[in-house]
Amino acid sequence: MASLAFSSGIGRSISSSNAMVSDKYEGRREGFSLGKSTFARKRDPRDSMVTKVATQAPTMIPSLEKELAGDRNHVAWTSVRQERFEGELAVQGEIPLWLSGTYLRNGPGMWHIGDYNFRHLFDGYATLVRLHFENGRLIAGHRQIESEAYKAAKKNNKLCYREFSEVPKPDNFLSYIGELANLFSGASLTDNANTGVVKLGDGRVVCLTETQKGSIVVDPNTLDTLGKFEYSDSLGGLIHSAHPIVTDTEFLTLLPDLFKPGYLVVRMEPGSNERKVIGRVDCRGGPAPGWVHSFPVTEHYVIVPEMPLRYCAQNLLKAEPTPLYKFEWHPDSKGFMHVMCKASGKIVESVEVPLFVTFHFINAYEEKDEDGRMTAIIADCCEHNADTTILEKLRLQNLRSFMGEDVLPDARVGRFIIPLDGSPYGKLEAALDPEEHGKGMDMCSINPAYLGKKYRYAYACGAQRPCNFPNTLTKIDLLEKKAKNWHEEGAVPSEPFFVARPGATEEDDGVVISMISEKNGDGYALLLDGSTFEEIARAKFPYGLPYGLHGCWVPKK
Repeated sequence: MASLAFSSGIGRSISSSNAMVSDKYEGRREGFSLGKSTFARKRDPRDSMVTKVATQAPTMIPSLEKELAGDRNHVAWTSVRQERFEGELAVQGEIPLWLSGTYLRNGPGMWHIGDYNFRHLFDGYATLVRLHFENGRLIAGHRQIESEAYKAAKKNNKLCYREFSEVPKPDNFLSYIGELANLFSGASLTDNANTGVVKLGDGRVVCLTETQKGSIVVDPNTLDTLGKFEYSDSLGGLIHSAHPIVTDTEFLTLLPDLFKPGYLVVRMEPGSNERKVIGRVDCRGGPAPGWVHSFPVTEHYVIVPEMPLRYCAQNLLKAEPTPLYKFEWHPDSKGFMHVMCKASGKIVESVEVPLFVTFHFINAYEEKDEDGRMTAIIADCCEHNADTTILEKLRLQNLRSFMGEDVLPDARVGRFIIPLDGSPYGKLEAALDPEEHGKGMDMCSINPAYLGKKYRYAYACGAQRPCNFPNTLTKIDLLEKKAKNWHEEGAVPSEPFFVARPGATEEDDGVVISMISEKNGDGYALLLDGSTFEEIARAKFPYGLPYGLHGCWVPKK
């Protein structure tokens, strides 16, 4: 493979931006306000130059020369330019000295193999990006996750495993029959861990996707792929929630049962690979369980959503994708929310709710009356107005062919209200006016100290219309029902990730990290003040990175 070195822009200061925030920010060169504290440090020459470019000669991915020559798409939807990179980035602004640790972001970063181009955002081979903050400096890096699917594709120069919408092309009828047998056994399902990354309570870092086999342990410092995360129990199954609930004390996830429609709620202790069943939820409607990409928890309960967008075995068997891929929309089966006690595994409530479509839950908490008695569960999510077309809008062809028309389906902060008085029905309403965040809402994070508790702030991606994809970072204030929005023309920001300042007493005292892909092909890491939502620092990458999905924070030991 050809090597590719980058020199343009490295060692130069980064130009100022034309970014906008809701409340105009006047930059300060010798210090900045962050929450209730002020940080300042002397301007260092290192702020405007890169001292280290790469750990080794970067490697060009297969057939990329052709793509770079003929593809003028937004860099967010273009395959990563090289398999790995590491170097210190020039910083414009001030990184707070307390920010010490590593932000990891996972996502699909390579959307072709050989001459074959993938079709959907969720299909790409996983690219893990690292931002290491220490003493006001930033060292960045990225590397492809070496799943079996990725290694086989590189070796054979073709697709070898079933991805989200892609199926390997059989050589003949007999190989097609054999591939179907491998599908039922799980052998042909991908282990391409391109969705999320979590730090377990014992310190291990695991990249995840919706197939159980796609759980891969990585080194957060080198980004090396260390091997499969092998579950030591006998629970079986092929899929699980791509977004487990992970804290220092436990790992909770859902295992959909496709044969006897329902979900197992399981827990795993730190240091263990064994999942233990808390309880089971049987589906109340439909031929199969609803998609459970994520789910929320409170202090005492696991909330199991039953979405009418349900898994479909027939669609999974098809060689060409349907508009809803491996799912089917069953509005007649209705939508439900189930509340399970963490301690006993008993279902304490199961209510019908209005039809909904969501990928990502934000948070949930227990509502109490003036006497301290629990009256309801509040569960918030990024809800797409029960509109399943959001899946089709994430086709790469749609993302790459934006012509200025407003085609992004509307979304809102959907708030489920689940009564605990035995009522058969729950509510679903907007937690604030969707116009506050441009009727776009996805890719959310909160202060992790408020997980499962009553909270006020959430950080997500919103929209400045017209657009075909969320293009704004937004801070949601659920008490005041207002939003502050950051937007830069032509930029596509990834998930805003909140990191709390050590010792902070205010919920929003910290920083928000996002990675920005620019229309001109460049990109940078962005830091916003978690309180004011004003830009405090940015650091330019040597080249633009494609869009990524979800991340985690690994504090320095």
